[in-house]
Amino acid sequence: MTLKTDMVSDARNAFLNSDEFAEQISYTPFGGAPKTIKAVVDRSRIDSNIQDSGRLVGKQAEIWIANHATDGITSVNKGNDLVSMPNYNEGGTNVNWRVIEIIEKDEGMWRLLLQR
Repeated sequence: MTLKTDMVSDARNAFLNSDEFAEQISYTPFGGAPKTIKAVVDRSRIDSNIQDSGRLVGKQAEIWIANHATDGITSVNKGNDLVSMPNYNEGGTNVNWRVIEIIEKDEGMWRLLLQR
């Protein structure tokens, strides 16, 4: 194995392990069917003192998901793809979010900005 394949494997098996960091979300690609996948979710408010200070701090979240055909998503249609996940600030009921930005992408993972 190479370092690159190890990193891809670690993204799926360590970071996206629901016993560690991840939780189940429903990802719906534009024009497609919902797919249950694992994601690391950051629901905290964006700190206006960091480099992302130009973003709105309202109802936004970031997710990290696998860049993988089986365990994640292989393409993102920003502005049109939807994510459904629990909103623990509002009783834990599922809330729909729209993917508004691709923050990062590599062979192992996507980091996406969501807004509702």
